[in-house]
Amino acid sequence: GPMADRSALPIGRAGLRPSAGTREDVRPAELARIVREEMLPLDRNYFRSAPVMERSLARLDAGWSALRDHLRGDGAAAVKAREAAALVAASRWAYRSALARAESRGMHRRRDRPARDPAFACLFEASGLDSVWIARQPVPWEGVA
Repeated sequence: GPMADRSALPIGRAGLRPSAGTREDVRPAELARIVREEMLPLDRNYFRSAPVMERSLARLDAGWSALRDHLRGDGAAAVKAREAAALVAASRWAYRSALARAESRGMHRRRDRPARDPAFACLFEASGLDSVWIARQPVPWEGVA
């Protein structure tokens, strides 16, 4: 049929097809440790402030660059490599979204922005891998009686 003539091209790179040569110091366990150190402490990820989040993002961004460029997982090791890529990507989306929300609201607490701001009655959508983009979306339930 027509589908038999189409070749599939893999698009996933991080942890599978590094853009540069592999390096011994780029390991899934090391990347997971960085994510734990940046995401779990309450003073970094519950009581947030822009300078602390920016420092965390610097480490997470460096981790992303390293895994994109140098981490290769083959066979069962590919699962660990892709898990590490997912952890780092999700952490970067979370912190970029938290930086964009320059207020405190719900469980999102900013030491440097302790009050709610009506300008941030919106949702943030994070996307992208090498570069992370944040898009503001209207809250679907706003104005619903």
